Amino acid sequence: MDVKGLIDNLKINLTCSICLGYFTDPVTANCGHSFCKACLSHCRVRADEILACPECRTDINYGNDLVTNSRLQQLSIITKMLRPLLLQSLVGQSICEKHGEKEKLFCEEDHRILCDSCSLAPEHKNHQVLPLERVVAKSKEKLLETQNILKRKEEHLQKKEFYAIRTQIKCGKHSLHFQRLLIYEYETMRKFLEDEKMLQLQGLNQQFRDNLMKLERNKVKLSQEIQNLQLMLLEVEKHLKKTPSEMLQGMKGILEKSEKLLVQEPEVVTEAWATFPITGLREIFMTFYRDITLDPLTAHTHLIISEDLRSVKYTSIPQDLPNNEERFVHSLTVLGAQTFTSGRHYWEVDIGEKTEWEVGICEESITRKLKFSPFPQDIRILAGCKYQNNFFLWNSEKGCCSSPPVHKVGIFLDYERGHVAFYNAIDRSLIYSYLNKAFQRPMRPYFSPCLPDEESTPGSLIICPRSTQQMSEKEGKFCLELRDSITP
Repeated sequence: MDVKGLIDNLKINLTCSICLGYFTDPVTANCGHSFCKACLSHCRVRADEILACPECRTDINYGNDLVTNSRLQQLSIITKMLRPLLLQSLVGQSICEKHGEKEKLFCEEDHRILCDSCSLAPEHKNHQVLPLERVVAKSKEKLLETQNILKRKEEHLQKKEFYAIRTQIKCGKHSLHFQRLLIYEYETMRKFLEDEKMLQLQGLNQQFRDNLMKLERNKVKLSQEIQNLQLMLLEVEKHLKKTPSEMLQGMKGILEKSEKLLVQEPEVVTEAWATFPITGLREIFMTFYRDITLDPLTAHTHLIISEDLRSVKYTSIPQDLPNNEERFVHSLTVLGAQTFTSGRHYWEVDIGEKTEWEVGICEESITRKLKFSPFPQDIRILAGCKYQNNFFLWNSEKGCCSSPPVHKVGIFLDYERGHVAFYNAIDRSLIYSYLNKAFQRPMRPYFSPCLPDEESTPGSLIICPRSTQQMSEKEGKFCLELRDSITP
């Protein structure tokens, strides 16, 4: 028997003789024949328990002689699934399970393979049914075309992948290369700044020595003049003790010598310090620039605040303002509106030609109703003043020193370090830096145009807005990185 015959014989042995279909829930009678349980139930006459076997007519007790055959059930299920596949492998075409015919047609609407009998069914009456071979040939063409497209796409993506891998390797090499370049450039800049620092320190030391020599010469000269005066005093005392005739005879010469000594005005020598511009200093601080404005509620009544809250000047006529808790009563002061409790901040004040002024920071809790603060540590300011045609700078830590007039002051605050520094924003040099001392309370910007006198030049203190500062963000970022790279 051939393979197809064996397959057909297997189906016959797994087919119910009543429904002619594969066994479903099969049972086996005592005569050995098997049937679907539901099919055998239909053969009963009314509710009789005794029925005749449909094949051999042997009596069967429906309640006692039937045994459920689970193995036969499993074989039926497996054969039902495998038979179409086995037949298809034999003839190259699938076999319709319903009609047992070769499936040679294809319904395009339902996308199903059909046999001739299936194609005549009502559900496929108006459908386009084509020969399976033609549909398969057409499908193969589409699949081959799709295969070629996919291959070309694969080759394209493989080229892209190769380029991406090569670019990734190249990127890594470039990164290492530019790291070396950046390290070299920063080391070069560090070396440049170190050299500049040494030159500045040498210049400062030379100025110190020159000032000492100048002061020493002045001291010697003053000592000589004092000695001459003392000798003159001894000579006058000696003549006072002489007789009237002797005293009168030498009096003319003594008076002439005394007059010469008295008309001599000793030279007052002060320290002369040149400024030392620091490369990149202002550019670095510009990364921390803050747009500071004035708080009118804190302004003394003799101070006029501009509409944009960036300028303050003195007026001799007091304004009619409420005596609120925040307002200064005795000190010609106004505070900035901003309060600092952390971070680094920088702002600039345009002094112009004004010769009396005070700028800096103070604790927010500074007293407003007393003439002088009882806590000097709560204020850190820099003041400028003119005295006898000389200009002096004063700070609340070291006192007074002579200086060329300053026209624009930069203030830098590092809250965490407790650092406050003042800079000449024109020549970019350091004016004074307070020793680092931790802040205990919130800090605010401090401004005072001071009370003008006959020698001072009036004017306004103007806070420079950020928009007027000429530096790009990239330049500022570079300077900030540079500063951080050279800060221990």
